Amino acid sequence: SNSAANLVGCSGMAQFGKQNKWYPCVVKKDNKDGTIKVQWDEGKTVTSRLPVEKFSPDVPSEEPAAEAVNNDIFGASGGGDGDY
Repeated sequence: SNSAANLVGCSGMAQFGKQNKWYPCVVKKDNKDGTIKVQWDEGKTVTSRLPVEKFSPDVPSEEPAAEAVNNDIFGASGGGDGDY
């Protein structure tokens, strides 16, 4: 699917091992069969065929909040201009 292709180069967390613990990694390749190749931050080892559903990309939590705040500021200043 296209979603995996968009993940190449993304850092995030993926489940690995018998315990399915989450570890930080970077997506290196989309295998186009529902699996991805990832390089683990720890030890720089590579897993060639990780099921894509076991990967969760990092979503920067700051950005949406910052954008919302900026929009409010612009909205307020725009409204202020209208009042004059």
